Amino acid sequence: MRCASGWSRHCDRPTEVVGVQPQVVGDRYELLEQVGSGGMGRVYAGFDRNLKRRIAVKFTQPSLDDDPGWIQRFFREAELMARVSHPGLPAIHDAGLIPGDPGRPYLVMEFVEGVTFDDLLAGHGSLPVGVVAALGAQASAVLAATHRHRIYHRDLKPSNLMLCHDGTVKVLDFGLAVVLGADVTRYTTTGTTLGTPAFMAPEQVEDKPVVPQTDLYALGLVLHELLTGTRVMTGGTPFVVWQNQIHRPAPEIAALRPDIPAEMAELLMSMLAKSPSHRPRDAAEVHAGLLRHAADLGSLPEVTGLERPALMYALAVGAAELTVLGAHPVSAVEPDRRADRLDEIADEPSRETLRQAIASTDVIADAQERVDAVDRLTTVITGAAAILGSRDQEIVEARTRLADLQFATGEYLTAADLYRTLIDDLTGDQGPYSARVLYCQQQLARCDARAGDARGAVARLQHLHTRMAVRYGEQDRRVIALADQMRDIDSE
Repeated sequence: MRCASGWSRHCDRPTEVVGVQPQVVGDRYELLEQVGSGGMGRVYAGFDRNLKRRIAVKFTQPSLDDDPGWIQRFFREAELMARVSHPGLPAIHDAGLIPGDPGRPYLVMEFVEGVTFDDLLAGHGSLPVGVVAALGAQASAVLAATHRHRIYHRDLKPSNLMLCHDGTVKVLDFGLAVVLGADVTRYTTTGTTLGTPAFMAPEQVEDKPVVPQTDLYALGLVLHELLTGTRVMTGGTPFVVWQNQIHRPAPEIAALRPDIPAEMAELLMSMLAKSPSHRPRDAAEVHAGLLRHAADLGSLPEVTGLERPALMYALAVGAAELTVLGAHPVSAVEPDRRADRLDEIADEPSRETLRQAIASTDVIADAQERVDAVDRLTTVITGAAAILGSRDQEIVEARTRLADLQFATGEYLTAADLYRTLIDDLTGDQGPYSARVLYCQQQLARCDARAGDARGAVARLQHLHTRMAVRYGEQDRRVIALADQMRDIDSE
């Protein structure tokens, strides 16, 4: 594993070297070794003698120590970040100045173990869609917290994002953070563009005001790279990269990763819009959009925390939130009251009411009852999905049932839209050949045929048949079923 700035550390305190006295700052912080270096500072692994814990100590670069502006910026970072308490941010423990002429400022931070997103890219290349969504949702949650304090990172990139062993993501190095306010000076060197060219938003390149959407653009570039394994904006010189940031559109992610759900692809490309006004409203909107597609990070070998205390804590908080929102379980309904309770179900978006709504569609006597069931189920799904997520297993079951009901009532175009959305949402998690995805594909073809587009229906099934025959062989029962369905459509 690696610490927040990159080097492996497993010991609880620095190893003593015979005859060598460790450097100590602030009369308590032993420095072990340099573990990272950037444009503004250097980071050392260290040990707090008083509290007996590992720490990270950050200094400004020696070349900047004689610049009062940079020293002021350094302490401003400590002051700003100490205001924000969030599990996705390394805690700030202390700050001080080593005496001298000039003095040398330092910042004492939480020691973070994990792997950077750069490490993930080097080890895996492109990552599964659900994993990228989970990583991005965590990062956007951190940005939502800092943006609330008008703190903008301005240098978000894979090396500044870390995945810890328990599956949590930490956003590191707010060294270029800027507070926007009438009473706060913007500590920026005049005439100098700060940031990393490959992850700078167009407005940064053009020295325009930094806004929350500036960080969202950088996060979009990071997520795009995690999905494809390839850096989005490149060039032979920083100037070429800057020009590309301003003028060259990012490659369409859906073309490079066909398995990405349409909704997630649209969100990602909106984050990469050249104009901040065309990007998502805020980090909370990005978080909500990504969370719908997030999958378990346990598939990554870097995630080794079996007890996952952070996840336990998050689940407990989530359960409390659901209670506040009125999503507490509903007691079982007596058979003779079921009809009366159906009208109440739509007002109680919870897992139990969702099950009841699905069960109410099992026995339908006539067409009018089918129409009523569609209305009830639509209302319940809308409420429950806002809490449980659109890809929750029971939500997916309810969405499939709703599509089937629309098909049964002859609403083929509406049913087709529902099946198509299910295919987009589930392919990234379950793969294109899972039982439910294949069912939705076949139902979508039936919708096309019933709506008068038999040729399009056969073409859809033929494409699927060809891919599955290559993967599973012509005698696979699923491949044979697709061939039978194509013949049935042709004969109608």
